[in-house]
Amino acid sequence: MVLAACGTKATTTAPETAAPATTTEPVATTCNDADRVPITWSTIAGFYTDAMTAIVSDFEAENCVKVTIVGIDNAQLYDKQIIEAVGETGAYDVYNIETAEKAGFAENGYILPMDDYIAANPDKVAYDDIAPVLAEITTKYKGHIWGLPYYTYTQGNFFRQDLFDDPTEQAAFKAKYGYDLAAPQTWEQTKDIAEFFTRKSGETLKGETLTKDFYGIGLMAGRFQEIQDELSGMILYKGSDWLGADGSILVKDAGNEWALDWYVNDLLPYAPPAALTVTYDGVMNQMQDCQIAMTANFFLDQWPNAANTENTCPGAKMGIGTGIENTTYIGAFLMGVSSSSKHPKEAMDFVAYVAGKAAQTKFASMGGSTTRVSVLTDPQFNTPESWPKTGHFAYLLKVFDNMKNTVSNLFFSPYGAKLYNAMGPIYHQAAAGEKTPEATLQELYDEFVKICGGDTCSVFR
Repeated sequence: MVLAACGTKATTTAPETAAPATTTEPVATTCNDADRVPITWSTIAGFYTDAMTAIVSDFEAENCVKVTIVGIDNAQLYDKQIIEAVGETGAYDVYNIETAEKAGFAENGYILPMDDYIAANPDKVAYDDIAPVLAEITTKYKGHIWGLPYYTYTQGNFFRQDLFDDPTEQAAFKAKYGYDLAAPQTWEQTKDIAEFFTRKSGETLKGETLTKDFYGIGLMAGRFQEIQDELSGMILYKGSDWLGADGSILVKDAGNEWALDWYVNDLLPYAPPAALTVTYDGVMNQMQDCQIAMTANFFLDQWPNAANTENTCPGAKMGIGTGIENTTYIGAFLMGVSSSSKHPKEAMDFVAYVAGKAAQTKFASMGGSTTRVSVLTDPQFNTPESWPKTGHFAYLLKVFDNMKNTVSNLFFSPYGAKLYNAMGPIYHQAAAGEKTPEATLQELYDEFVKICGGDTCSVFR
């Protein structure tokens, strides 16, 4: 059973219950364990476990609080959090909220606004240090701020720079396509390059005979949500969206149709057959196993895995880009305080700490993708030594700037979570050849109408 973060009795203003603002400084604490205030954070199981454990320990050293991290499989996280939120159980004090889920959590009063807390603690929160486009899409809804982001999965793209730099490949590409081989900037170039680098076992690559098939591109075409993320930049590039600013359903307009058709007919033929069964981790496995030349638009937080290709694939050198057509999916995980929390003040202190500069700096040093501009620009993370972990930081800043005026309306609909969850399995049908792109988009349109109760979905910008 799939539960939505939207209901028939949705609130339209901030809930009256709010945590008291505090300007209390952190306690350099010496307190008995029995006196510690318990708070629980529901988050993704196995997600940077070492980094999160270290950050929680630091917080507990400064505050008389005991934090319990409840790790939940990512595929189940939303449903489990919603069950507790609807039941007002107070089981979780802090939720881990995906960008498309924020509006539903806020609309239904499942999380508390943090406006007063931020106003009372401006230095601790340093809200203006959050990348502005992330602050807009992850924290804001109906004039309020609903939490703080701590990890971004914004997209760019990855590619085998050594392939693009090889003189033999450069000459062969120019002879076939009439222009110089370089990292793709357009979708037409992406198609050409994907086609060019798709080779059979026994053919050559960089002058060496292949012992297994090689593919021009890796795609997340499995029956998962990430196929939607992959299509996102293509749809936005065409000036479209899933929802209009007026709530109109756009999923079968010309821009959406172009994106799905191009994905299925012009990119997927040059991806490994396993593309139909994988998501981001599968694509990274393919890259590290010397199977693919590049990704399409892809999560930049995966850079440490992409960079590891240089260790697993002889002769590989990896490159990073800001996304095809400089238009990509952007997003971040939000930490939001449950309206059923018995300890909202301490929960907000914890959110502010994890999303704050000190913790985000530690997180970045351990490979996490921070949402803070001051950390992204910190010189220590822009050195040759740091490249394998944080080489993508400079590109994140460029993507944020590129996307500052291109924000999806999906993130401001209380139906966003349920719409987002519906997309992956439906899009997959087109990728798998079960339906035509046109029939797939008609099914998606019908599903949107069903979810929203009509041919428009509420959007509050």
